[in-house]
Amino acid sequence: MGKKILIAEDQKDTAEFLGRILKRKGHEVSVVNDGLKAKKLIDSQHFDIFLLDCSMPGMTGPELIKDAREHNPNAKVIIFSGYNAIDGKLAGDLGADAFLHKPLKPEDIEKICDY
Repeated sequence: MGKKILIAEDQKDTAEFLGRILKRKGHEVSVVNDGLKAKKLIDSQHFDIFLLDCSMPGMTGPELIKDAREHNPNAKVIIFSGYNAIDGKLAGDLGADAFLHKPLKPEDIEKICDY
């Protein structure tokens, strides 16, 4: 059974790439390109998985983690970035379940989303 997934990523090519991979695997995917749009969806809908970019306009991925946890306490939260300033330990300290470095690989996304 597919999961409901929110992708919040300001780079449209990356967001579309992630969405295609996950839809092919049978998941229901919502894609937004800024943090404020992500917050509106987090506050109004249930999601099983959040894929949040660390750096977006409006709100960042790390800023969205608290809302994601509050509204969907059992959801998996994954943050990702092309910058080396964040690693797995810091991601965990922020409340994320995992951290991925860009460029993202299809097999990494599929593995995380098929928990």
